[in-house]
Amino acid sequence: FVGELVPGMPFSVAFVGVWMVAAVTHASIIGGPPPPPAPAGFDCKTRHLAMEFAQKIQPFRSTSDFQVMADVLNMPGGLPGGETQCFNVTVNGPTKTFTPTFPMPSNQPTFFSDASKGSDSSGTGTMSAPFATIEKALAACRKSGTTTGCAIVLRTGVYYASDTLAITPKDSGLTVMNYNGEEVWLSGAKVITGSWVPGGMDHPSRSKNIWKMDLKGQGVSQITGLRINQARAVRARYPNGCTTDKPLPSSYVCQGNMTDGRVVDPNDGFGSDLLTDWIAPTSPGMNQSGWTELNPDLPFRDTGLSFQKFQLGIGGTCGNNTMAGGVGFDPPAGYWCGNGCDGGAPRPPGCIARWPRGLLFNQSILPNGPYKNPTTGVVQVWHPGHWASWMFEIVAKNDKGSTSSTQLMFGKGGFQGARGAYGNSGVPPSTGREADSFFVENLFEELDADNEFFYDETTQTLYYVSSTGAPTGVVEATALQTFISIEGTQANPVRRVSLLGVGFRDTALSYLDAHSMPSGGDWGLGRIAAVFIKGAVDTTLDSCTMERLDGNAIMVNGFARGTVIQNCNFHEIGDNMIAQLGETEGAGDIAWGMGPDGTAGNQPVGTIVKNNFAYRAGLFEKQSSFYFQAKSHGNILDSNIFFHGPRAGINFNDGFGGGSRLSSNLMFSTVMESGDHGPFNSWDRQVWEWLDDTGNRTVIKKYDEIVGNFFIGNYYGQVRTSCVFVCLWTRPFTIIMSFLQEAIDNDDGSAYYETHHNFFAYAGTGMKNDFNGHDNHHHHNLYGFIGTGMRVCGALPGHADKFYSNRVVQLESNGYAGFDCGCNATKTCPEMHDNEVFTPDGTMGAMCGQTLEQRQANGYDAGTQVLKTPSDEQIIAWARELLDLPASQ
Repeated sequence: FVGELVPGMPFSVAFVGVWMVAAVTHASIIGGPPPPPAPAGFDCKTRHLAMEFAQKIQPFRSTSDFQVMADVLNMPGGLPGGETQCFNVTVNGPTKTFTPTFPMPSNQPTFFSDASKGSDSSGTGTMSAPFATIEKALAACRKSGTTTGCAIVLRTGVYYASDTLAITPKDSGLTVMNYNGEEVWLSGAKVITGSWVPGGMDHPSRSKNIWKMDLKGQGVSQITGLRINQARAVRARYPNGCTTDKPLPSSYVCQGNMTDGRVVDPNDGFGSDLLTDWIAPTSPGMNQSGWTELNPDLPFRDTGLSFQKFQLGIGGTCGNNTMAGGVGFDPPAGYWCGNGCDGGAPRPPGCIARWPRGLLFNQSILPNGPYKNPTTGVVQVWHPGHWASWMFEIVAKNDKGSTSSTQLMFGKGGFQGARGAYGNSGVPPSTGREADSFFVENLFEELDADNEFFYDETTQTLYYVSSTGAPTGVVEATALQTFISIEGTQANPVRRVSLLGVGFRDTALSYLDAHSMPSGGDWGLGRIAAVFIKGAVDTTLDSCTMERLDGNAIMVNGFARGTVIQNCNFHEIGDNMIAQLGETEGAGDIAWGMGPDGTAGNQPVGTIVKNNFAYRAGLFEKQSSFYFQAKSHGNILDSNIFFHGPRAGINFNDGFGGGSRLSSNLMFSTVMESGDHGPFNSWDRQVWEWLDDTGNRTVIKKYDEIVGNFFIGNYYGQVRTSCVFVCLWTRPFTIIMSFLQEAIDNDDGSAYYETHHNFFAYAGTGMKNDFNGHDNHHHHNLYGFIGTGMRVCGALPGHADKFYSNRVVQLESNGYAGFDCGCNATKTCPEMHDNEVFTPDGTMGAMCGQTLEQRQANGYDAGTQVLKTPSDEQIIAWARELLDLPASQ
């Protein structure tokens, strides 16, 4: 039994009881030559078209922003089948500067602040006598007694925030805005002062390039981020960048090199190909110590072959006891900590998440070890399949031993990804390793490359490496994680708060703080952000700039309605740019927000994310994106531009509620460092109840719609991969992918997606739907130079997928679809018809052992044609039509 036969290639089928395990080698080269590259002409035209589309959907955007986009479009590498073949994308049209300007508010009290000229002691808050801080203006607003809200108008300058500005229901109607287009920044950093003096004699190396500054008396307890003249410095680390371009055991290639003696810039990648052996965790049983399983009979979802019941584990490996193997999720619970976990995983307890508990080393691995004080350090680690990066604090002792001259033991951490180390197989996946490459950071002995720093909290001494002499200019230490919290309750929400034309920069790291396992997807989620919104109605962020934030930029949590995030600019963000997380009931106080009952409506609903320009997400946490949602629905993502990210650009971690719409978005250069994703990714493993539009309980989501988007899958690697494509409770089949990933990755159980009238350039598969997803429809899309049109699982009667009226331009002449060949007997075959499939020679391989002509003679695939690859000009003309761009002149 096979889903797709490829001439000359063997096929294999793996049955493991009724639980099927997908054996995927993410980037292994198999027999035969690599797939042919897409034509250089098509590649160039596609990249130029991306620039034209960007200028169409955001015509107001500054020329400088589009120039950054052009530079990334011209970056070498990342094209399926070969290097980038186009280096001449330019910005057309007159020079523009986007200056966010808003009308002055009327009919409400207005208070002015001026960071450089104002005074909190003598100012009155007028334009001529402004306050110096936002805090003073908010206090004046509260004293005014207004019931309609105030306006705080900020004059140009940098406002250094010493504490989070807490906006509560009594502040409803508040507007914080810039004045007349002036440049305004809120900074989470603290300016530090002092003199740099030689510091090398404090260091084992005695290096003359090490400088130090005494910070006693300045109230600096820790420094997780440092800025020198607004440029990001890097905590002392080893290694300082990639040392080879040879594939790692995971088959991924290290990204991020040293440049001119400087430590790797986090913008350039993870920057380590260092390998070691790992200290394994204890394999959990079905009844862990201090652990509770929640697996009720209801709610029950019977639309698919799997993922029918809610399940949650509380405690165990999700718990806070490091001496019992807990890694510290908050709340200490999650889908992958329960014994009913399912999907892309072995049978429980094999699927229960666990992480390495430490690493082994010698001086060939860590030449500067052992360390005098290793517990200052953090270890950053790639998941063995590059699904996520983890951060672990180094502790003196855990359940597996003590830190010593040959091993570093881990405390909390690993919660930056939900799945743990064990992937699809219950033992370390394909590589046979607990993890892939790693680096250590914040260890004094590793202070040796330009632009590295270390802060000794005991002596309150800051060290910095500069081979060109003592640093000059402004020195800032990140101190604050959240600038503004807008927080009420569902019963008493904050209403009508607006943040207009304000910049936010330089927040502190949060990757070892407050992470949850948000739902049934693979992602862990940090819940700290520069702007935090919860219990709020009609919150607006318009034309804000978020840059050099070391954690999340915006988090919408719990009850929220009518949030609008538009016209903003995001870049150099440590984690996610926008994240939404709902709360559900029924799991008790210890796992509050994580139960099966979502009927109370305590979720973000109806958020609009529009016209945002975003690049360089996930500088530190690699499982991150431009937009993430879990237990949130009815949202609109329209006309956004995102590029240069390590993982999927948009992630739906579950199917709660549905009814969201993605339209006219442009994404490219996503999944740059990781694997097993596409530009868009979704899961739907967990089951909840919520209320439908009539107020009745339901477990069936509305259709999510993906329409009119332009996604370029230009980071999928030059590989040919063989995998057993597996659908739980049905039969697996072998497929051959010319290169990795998908245009739309509807993963594990994803259902009810309507994907149409999009242009998808490059992908291993146009439509991917595995582990018994269902009711997903692709129609009227254009797929440019992909591996195969679709590959999907079997389904229950009445829930089959659909793939019709698409144009599929394939790199090779293989069959255009993979599916369960037993579907004829069960009458559950995907609906396929009227597709135009283009191949180099105008022929196509068999599907389920039948040619297209044989299938059509048997009543399947009516109207589908196989034709020779059209000209680049014709493909681009079709794309223009889909994207509502004028015909090329």
